[in-house]
Amino acid sequence: MPWCGLHAVIILALTGLVVADLPVHCLHHEIIGNWKFSLGRLSSQRSSCGHLRPDSQDLQPGRAEHIGKVDKEFFISLKDPNVAEADEHQPGTWTMIYDEGFEVSIGNHNFFAFSNFTFAKDGDARHLKHNISHCHETMVGWYHSKDREQFGCYYASKVLSDEEMRASKSKPEVPLTPRAREKPKTLFYQTKLSHHHQRQVVNNLTERIQQQSLGWSARPIEKWTGLSMLQVNSYAGIKRENRVGQMLRQHGAKLKPYRSFLQTGSSLRAKPKLPDSWDWSDVNGRSFLEPVMDQSECGSCYVASAMRMLTARHKINQNDTNALPWSISFPLQCSEYNQGCKGGYGILAAKWSQEVGLLPANCMRYTTEGSCELECDLKALGGKRYRADNHRYVGSYYGEHGDKVNEIKSELFHHGPLILGIEPGEDFMWYSDGIYRSPSASSGASKPEWERVDHAVLLVGYGEEGGQKYWKLQNSWGEDWGEKGFFRIVMGENDSGIESIPEAADVVVDEQAGKQVDSFFAQLGAGEGRSPMDDELELARKIQRILESKLRARK
Repeated sequence: MPWCGLHAVIILALTGLVVADLPVHCLHHEIIGNWKFSLGRLSSQRSSCGHLRPDSQDLQPGRAEHIGKVDKEFFISLKDPNVAEADEHQPGTWTMIYDEGFEVSIGNHNFFAFSNFTFAKDGDARHLKHNISHCHETMVGWYHSKDREQFGCYYASKVLSDEEMRASKSKPEVPLTPRAREKPKTLFYQTKLSHHHQRQVVNNLTERIQQQSLGWSARPIEKWTGLSMLQVNSYAGIKRENRVGQMLRQHGAKLKPYRSFLQTGSSLRAKPKLPDSWDWSDVNGRSFLEPVMDQSECGSCYVASAMRMLTARHKINQNDTNALPWSISFPLQCSEYNQGCKGGYGILAAKWSQEVGLLPANCMRYTTEGSCELECDLKALGGKRYRADNHRYVGSYYGEHGDKVNEIKSELFHHGPLILGIEPGEDFMWYSDGIYRSPSASSGASKPEWERVDHAVLLVGYGEEGGQKYWKLQNSWGEDWGEKGFFRIVMGENDSGIESIPEAADVVVDEQAGKQVDSFFAQLGAGEGRSPMDDELELARKIQRILESKLRARK
């Protein structure tokens, strides 16, 4: 039967099996080359460019419908490692956004688009499908002038040689649905955890920790009781059913970094020696952090970490530990750059907050059942308005280069908390205290151009204990997990990918005094950025909440 309409949406909403970003996988070396950018007309009003808010992998906009007549075409050469060149402009910069797309800044404009992907059926099993990445094309993307006064939509296509054309044949990626041979494993992950089962898991894990002298301890986590491993994994964004056929990592040479538009100018200047330890939760007895939150069964770790980073940095800039936090739900429920509770990236949450703006948390309080709706009167907001600025990967661009450890430490000390990504194993779910090291960790010398991470956390400090240097991070799984919601992990070993994707941004006064936020909600009220499918999705979510409420009442 076809996958369509309200019934399909309800099934999808009720299963809740996978927390995922867009199903596309493109690497740095595949993007390098000459590209033709086809630009739609610029406007003073920012638009969704046909994407939903939040975005949906199943409802990507068509080029003809949302670009219309191409207003301008020009060519950009993307060079290794992060230089962008065009005939009419001075050299600019570019970076991969993980494996999802790429961002270019050249001349007076910034461009961002996700790489193209499509779905195909798996043989005769019509209910199974896999994704196919088309790394020589982009989806409909966004571009804007750097002063945030002009906005437009675009798409780009790589100019391919005959050899590249043959090599660019669509490549199948990770199956979205488990195949029949994985069914027993799937049933295991759907089995609800009991306290007794957790105790068995923790006992086995404790024995392994002691045998390998890993230096940390585990304990049963009460909140996991009654949940399946699939539900527990959703906290971390672990795509367990997608592990079969996992994408191979491809390795690249260690490259000399260029200065990037994603890098603060001050980061290139000589700075004083860093202290041996630092902790933004205790700076002379003052904490610049928000209390530990519980994201619940919503894949919101990326935006929670991003907004907590921006909140902490704003408090530091203002020297005010009581400053109101920024709303997590605003970008979570409203941004076209992420997929809401189904995943996203902190750097894109920061980019969207740079283009649109920030709202205080009381304007859109955090909820996993929310929608893009205001809870405050924008006209009544007093004082200055703010936005994010200078969103960046620490060290100029995404990829392995430079001295990541010292770059991260310097960014943390001089600018405030930042976002790190982690690929947590199941053992991480039962972390209790100590300096975490994965049982499967290795100190190999390989330098991949892409490294898998599925969970975002907030780096708040670093230190040393018993001769072991560590990072200190705030998680978003509540205070009853880990060291009162925090954890420590070994420094300098890139354990679980912790040092592979450091993301940062700053907070500045919005020179447009909230103009883009006001315009955004005016457009939303007029129905821009919605589709008929939105109403079905909202109805499906309501039905899901009713059923979940009834199930809880029966327990």
